[in-house]
Amino acid sequence: MKCISKKDAIEEIRSWPRDLRYLSIAVLLIGMHSFFLGIIIFFFTELFYQSFFLAKIENFFFVRQAGLFLFCLGLFNLAILVKMKRNYHLVKVIIATKVLAVLFLVSHAYLVTRPPVILLAAVGDGIMAILLIFFYRRTLAAMKKNA
Repeated sequence: MKCISKKDAIEEIRSWPRDLRYLSIAVLLIGMHSFFLGIIIFFFTELFYQSFFLAKIENFFFVRQAGLFLFCLGLFNLAILVKMKRNYHLVKVIIATKVLAVLFLVSHAYLVTRPPVILLAAVGDGIMAILLIFFYRRTLAAMKKNA
């Protein structure tokens, strides 16, 4: 496997259609969000839960499992970026996870002590999904135009 320099990588990215670059930035930011939120939830479980829900955790297993899930999801999102020009279709998976997150959060918000926090998270995931759909559709159009 050939290792490319940072300069070569930057030049390759600059050669991409502008819409693919915007999609890449969105995927990067969303991937970093999931990655770091997962780390925070996993390693600072009590602090996270106390800060957002003002309650003690009754079962650490499921809260930490959610943190690990978010961490892995973030890794997947970031892995797409390695060969984004070829893998941009995988953004559909990220869109699906965000839509499913919104549906899950909205339908289960009543199970926590502070539902508005969960509904706010649903709004955040919804905005991320909308942005990804917007940039993905623009990228598809640009790639078809350049083909």
